[in-house]
Amino acid sequence: MDKKRIVILGGGYAGVHAAKVLHKAFKKLKDTVEVTLIDRHNYHTLMTELHEVAGNRVDESSVKISYNRIFAGTTVNVIRDEIKHIDFEKQVLEGIGATYAYDQLLIATGAEPTDFNIPGVKEHAFYLWSLEDALRIKRHIIDMVTAASYEKDAQKRREMLTFAVAGGGFTGVELVGELIEWLPILCKEHGVDFNEVKLMNVEALGNILNMLTDKPRQKAIEYMHKHGVEIKTNSLIINADENGFTIKDGTVVKTKTLVWTCGVRGTTFCHNLPLTDGKVQRKKVDEFMRSPDYKNVYLAGDGIWFMEDGKPVGQIVEAAEQTAATAAHGIIYNIKSELGLKVQEPAPFKSNFHGFMVSIGGRYAVSNTMGVVMYGFFAQAIKHMVNMYYQFGVCGVNGAWTYFKHEILNIKHRRSLIGGLASYRVPPYWIVFLRMYLGVMWLIEGGNKIVEGWLTDTTGSKVYWGPLPGAEGGDAVAAASEAVVETVAEVVGGVSVASASYAAPAAVETVSAASGAVVETVTSASGYATEVVGEVATKVKQFAPPLLDQPLGIYTWINETFVAAAPYLFQLMIVLAEVGIGLCFLAGLFTFPAAIVSIGLSIMFLIGALAGKEILWYMAVSIVMLGGAGRALGLDYWVMPYLKKLWNKTPIAKKLYFFMDEPEFTRKQMERRLAKQKDASL
Repeated sequence: MDKKRIVILGGGYAGVHAAKVLHKAFKKLKDTVEVTLIDRHNYHTLMTELHEVAGNRVDESSVKISYNRIFAGTTVNVIRDEIKHIDFEKQVLEGIGATYAYDQLLIATGAEPTDFNIPGVKEHAFYLWSLEDALRIKRHIIDMVTAASYEKDAQKRREMLTFAVAGGGFTGVELVGELIEWLPILCKEHGVDFNEVKLMNVEALGNILNMLTDKPRQKAIEYMHKHGVEIKTNSLIINADENGFTIKDGTVVKTKTLVWTCGVRGTTFCHNLPLTDGKVQRKKVDEFMRSPDYKNVYLAGDGIWFMEDGKPVGQIVEAAEQTAATAAHGIIYNIKSELGLKVQEPAPFKSNFHGFMVSIGGRYAVSNTMGVVMYGFFAQAIKHMVNMYYQFGVCGVNGAWTYFKHEILNIKHRRSLIGGLASYRVPPYWIVFLRMYLGVMWLIEGGNKIVEGWLTDTTGSKVYWGPLPGAEGGDAVAAASEAVVETVAEVVGGVSVASASYAAPAAVETVSAASGAVVETVTSASGYATEVVGEVATKVKQFAPPLLDQPLGIYTWINETFVAAAPYLFQLMIVLAEVGIGLCFLAGLFTFPAAIVSIGLSIMFLIGALAGKEILWYMAVSIVMLGGAGRALGLDYWVMPYLKKLWNKTPIAKKLYFFMDEPEFTRKQMERRLAKQKDASL
C-alpha cells in the first residue's frame, strides 16, 4: 500500500505546531504515513521577537530556530523549497526544486504587511515582518545616526534623527520600546547629542494598544511619554515620500525613517489560490479549519478567515497554534479513518486565548493575562516565561536555555530584565589559575588518603562508620577491661586452691605469672583502644573542624544502605575520584564532569559532618568550572568540540532535544534524510 502523504506548507507558528501534533499521532505509523513540511527557509522565525533584532538588543540568531533543531528527532520530513503553484485537482504542489504529491494538505503560509494602498508607503517605508526587514531597519538606523554625526546642516540632521513608527499595535509599540533604549547608546557611540533625537509613534485610531484594558494601556503610554516618545493618535497617514509623510490633518513630518506596522493581510501567494476568499486576502474555512472547496485541504494561522462570536479570529501566536491543532486533528481523523484505525472525531475550533503581553524595551512590559494586569518587572518576567515555555515545546531544554542566554545572560548595555548584572565576562585566563589551584587541592586530598592507607585497608573502615570487625564499635575498651577482670579472678582462684606445702614458692610463681598476664592483657587492650580512637580521628580530620555536629539522616541512610554493602569499593572510589578530578582540573580535561563530581563529593563530606568551612570554597569554585573553564589553556579546547559533535549525532540527543548548539548527522543519517526528501517529490 502506498504511503499516505500529509504536506504542510509553511513553517511558521501554525506549521510547526501542526507538524508536532501530526508527528505525535503518526510516529508509530512512519511506514504508512509520511508528514512533510515545506518552507522556503531552513529555519523557523520567531516573528514576535523581530523588534529586538531591529532595535539591536539581540543578534539575528536569537530569533532563528533551525528545522534541524525542531524536527531532528521526529519523523517529520523537512524540505526547503518555494512553492509556486498548487493543483488541487491533481493534488500536487509545484515548487522551484520539485513537485510534491499530497493526500492531505495544510496551508499555513502566514501573512504579509498591508499598506492600505496609501501612496508612497510601499516605496519609502520600512516593514517589520521578516528577519530581513529587521536587519534592514537596524542597518538603516545605524546609517542615519552615523550620517548625522557628520552633517553640519541643522535641518538635515533633524530629519536624519527623526524616527517615526506608524502603528500603535503590538509590533509598533514594541519597536518604539527598543528604540527608547538603543538610540541613546547609538548616539553616544557616534558623538551625537541625544537631545536632537525625535522618536514618534503615529496611530490612525484614537488610542494605542487597543487590545489591552485601560490600566496597562495607560501604564504603557506613561512609560513612553517619560522617555520622550511623541504619541500621535487620530493621525492617519495619507502620503509618504523620501522626505517624510503627511497626516490627514495636513501635518507634514520630515524624516528619513518611517517604519510601517499598521496591519497585515494574507499572503499574496495564498490570496491567488483558487479557494474561497474571506477578507483582507484571507481564505475562508469552516469550524474544522477546512476549506469549503476541498475536503482534504486545511488552512491555519494568519491566512484564515473565520468568524467566532461575530469577530474574525485574530492574527496572534495563540490563534495560529490553536487553529493549527484543529486542522491537524481533522487530518488525523481523515487518515486514520481511511486506514481503518480507531480514532476520535475532531472537535470544532474554539479559541482559548490567555491574554496579551507587550514589552516596551528589555526592562519594561505591560500585560493582561488571564484577567491579571501587570506592568514593569513582573510583566516582563511573565513574557520571558511564556517565550521560554514556547521554545521548550518547540525544541526542549535546548531551546529554553538558548532563549535564556540570549535574553538575559548575554544582553549588553543593561537592556535585560536584570540589567547588566549577568553580562560581564571574566577573561578565561584568570579562571585557569583558579582551575589549577582547585586541581592541586583535590590531588593533595587524594594523596593524603593514599598515605593514610585508604588503598591498602581492604576492610573499608575508612568510610564505613558501622561496627568494626571483632567488636561493636566503642565497646572494644570495655571488652578488654572485662578480660583483665577475668584474668585477675582466675589468678586469685588459683592462689586460693594451692596446697600448703607448695604455698610459698607456688604462690610466688603464680602471682608472678598472673602479673605478667595482667600487664600483657592491659597493654593489649590499651593498644586496641588506641587503634579504635585513632581510626575515628583519622576519619574526622579529613576536613576539620566540621561544619555540622553530626551527619544528616540522609548521609547515615546512604552509609547503612549502600556503603555497608561494599565499603572498600566506596573507599577506593573516593580516593580515585579525588585524584582523578585533581588531574582533570590541572589538565583542563573533562572539566565539566569533573566539576560535577567535585560538587558531589563536597556535598557528601558536608552532610556527613566530615567537612569544615573550606568545603564551601571547593563547591563555589567547582560551580565556576562548569562554565567551560577547561577550554582556556586546557585540553577541553580540542576534546569537548569533538565529543559534542559525536553526541549531537546520536539519536537520543535528537529525540530528547538534549544536543548542544545544532544537531549533527552521520553520513548514513544524511543519506536517509535525502532519500526521504527525494521520495516526497514526484
